[in-house]
Amino acid sequence: MKFAHIADAHLGREQFNQPFRYEDYVKAFREAVERAVREGVDFILIPGDLFHVSRPSPKALRDAIEILELPRKKGIPVFAIEGNHDKTIRETSVFDLLEHLGLINLVGYLREPRSGEFQRSERKGSRYLVRGIFGDVEIYGLRHHSRWQLIRGETNVLKVLFRGRRGILMLHQAVDYLSKDTPYSDAVDLRLNELPDGFSYYALGHIHVRRLAEPSQTGLSGPIAYPGSPERTDVREASHIVTYLSKDGKPRIRENRDGAKGFYIVEDFQPEFVEIDARPFYYVRVEGNSKAELRRKVEEVASLIPKEAVAVFMLEGRVKGGISLAEFNDLLKGSGIRYYTFRSRVVGEAVSVEKVGEEELLNEWERELFLHLRVEPAEFSNSIDEFLEWLMESYGKKTEKKPDRQEKAAPKEEAGNKREVKREVKPAGKPSSLDAWLRRGKP
Repeated sequence: MKFAHIADAHLGREQFNQPFRYEDYVKAFREAVERAVREGVDFILIPGDLFHVSRPSPKALRDAIEILELPRKKGIPVFAIEGNHDKTIRETSVFDLLEHLGLINLVGYLREPRSGEFQRSERKGSRYLVRGIFGDVEIYGLRHHSRWQLIRGETNVLKVLFRGRRGILMLHQAVDYLSKDTPYSDAVDLRLNELPDGFSYYALGHIHVRRLAEPSQTGLSGPIAYPGSPERTDVREASHIVTYLSKDGKPRIRENRDGAKGFYIVEDFQPEFVEIDARPFYYVRVEGNSKAELRRKVEEVASLIPKEAVAVFMLEGRVKGGISLAEFNDLLKGSGIRYYTFRSRVVGEAVSVEKVGEEELLNEWERELFLHLRVEPAEFSNSIDEFLEWLMESYGKKTEKKPDRQEKAAPKEEAGNKREVKREVKPAGKPSSLDAWLRRGKP
């Protein structure tokens, strides 16, 4: 038995708003499917994100249909689940159309049963657990769900739903053990021990870089595999990383271990990675301490980048007055690079706080205010009356001090006594934004 595992095609995407990038994504998926057909696989698995959006354009839909016709004409069934980019809140998606056309076989926990040549359905409450069938191999799956939908308190939905099942499990989730050092490391959906055991192969999607964990590493019954996306979707998937830092003195180029793109061909549940010739993608870090240095280094390193490549230049360093990316956008216009863009981490010269006197930061009244506020909250609440009295006095609105609860209130003034009226006096020093804020009385 031999099958292909292709994930995260993201058909319809125009990366960087460049039409040629749309074609790159289509080309990569077509190459993967054509290679799988040539290899004579028995079936193909697509664990999510076939499309970049849940409502693909007519062009993207047409391209998907044309490519999926290739295995259909050879009698090779395609089993699929929806990824987070494919699914809709109403459950019905473009996958239903592809299934109606006989191009894919949906598996999962579905509203309607399936009973085609390669599908079987089992009633589970008000829904149906639909599995794929090929010979004596069963293919289970579940479309993308958030973590709170899968792990409900003490209940693990996956382990309940797939208890006692065998064969292949397709999921579109980020598992912590394989998400390390990927864009998904801080947004995992599942922990390794939350995967249901008993499957011979775990065909996963969602993580765009290739990852593989064998049973000896995980303790599960079969390998867990992410083939990654067939085309590069992020600078962390760049084919090459270039660094031209001040301490190095010259550019250094290295291939990115996460830059290989392709899919798995799995024979007897043992995956082998098949690489696809995706467009070169260079991530270039250039460091300098002046605009002139940055411009010189950008021009030098650009000569090392293939003309057909996509290049993202990250400018770094400390430059007086900072920089504007508009000053660099036309710098490589004649380089011939297929597409390039600039990003910046450049900062301006820092202002040393030690050189600024305290009187330049706060006026006398503001310093006194902060002295009142620097006490612990509990202590502050005990002296709130004292603070308010001081605050109002600062603006010439002296208030009567409230009598202490332990003491009797002072006798009222005798008739005829005149109270001294104090004129409004503004706090010393030039009014600041803090003064204005307090005068407005706004929170």
